[in-house]
Amino acid sequence: MMGVSVVVCCYNSSERLPKTLEHLAKQKTSENIQWEIILVDNNSTDDTGKLAIQIWSALGNPKNLSVVEEKQIGLSYARKRGIDEASYEVILFCDDDNWLQSNYIETVFNKFNENTELGALGGWCKPVFEETRPEWFDFFAGNFAVGKPVKTTGFLANDNSYIYGAGMAIHKKTLKELDRKGFKNILSDRKGTALSSGGDVELIYAIKLIGHRVCFDENLFFYHFMPSGRMHWGYLLRLRKSMYWSNFVLGIYRDALKNEKFDFKSILKKAKQAYLYVRNNKKKLKDMSRYDALLLKNQIQTRKLYLRKMLFYIVTRKKIEALKNA
Repeated sequence: MMGVSVVVCCYNSSERLPKTLEHLAKQKTSENIQWEIILVDNNSTDDTGKLAIQIWSALGNPKNLSVVEEKQIGLSYARKRGIDEASYEVILFCDDDNWLQSNYIETVFNKFNENTELGALGGWCKPVFEETRPEWFDFFAGNFAVGKPVKTTGFLANDNSYIYGAGMAIHKKTLKELDRKGFKNILSDRKGTALSSGGDVELIYAIKLIGHRVCFDENLFFYHFMPSGRMHWGYLLRLRKSMYWSNFVLGIYRDALKNEKFDFKSILKKAKQAYLYVRNNKKKLKDMSRYDALLLKNQIQTRKLYLRKMLFYIVTRKKIEALKNA
């Protein structure tokens, strides 16, 4: 059935949920648009599920809200459970700290209704800080899914561009085709309090590989709440470190998207380039600002992974090429 299922994945979200649900309750949609909320409690140790029902009831139960549990910890697993429970054809991922503007659901519905070739759709956001905005934040805003992932509204090119997982909407037929063609996530995003990343970008790259269109729309806007617990340098360092592996994996997808050669000679050439990059850039770190050094360190570590995990690269690239050609 055509409609929008809003999937809200939660892990110990009791402090963040009130504002998120308040914004969902304020959605303005035409009478013909059906939508619901699937709140996935991802093995929380607080009263997330119970509180969500209480909040939604206090807001007047404007639409149906279902609370389901997913015991396997990880955002990707929670999202899959939400997809399985969804009643409607369009799945909208709203994180527990996303405050969707009042036209968000209607815009998502209309965009998919007007574009039958659309596989995935995303928007953009501005941050709202619990406390003081860190002086380093703007430099690393993209790591927190803040700002615009691409410059202007339109379909994404078949390159390394992507949309954020926060506020992303995907058509069920696209997800079903990925499943039918054997797509399996390598990256799983965050797991409870542990940091990991890249699962949403991996999904977007896979959607591109099977020929479905991905679109960014500037009319899809939300605020992204930044709790004080994440707004310190130590958290950023942990986040950036978690990106070493995800950037390596996503690099394999980017090579496939760019149709880079995949043979013995090209693999050896890539290994040589990685070795030279590491050797030539390690010396530069000590003379750089800590911001630039953090970016360069990520590039160095990603290339080190290529040198150490060359067999993984080959096996994974074969699987990705098979997905593209299925």
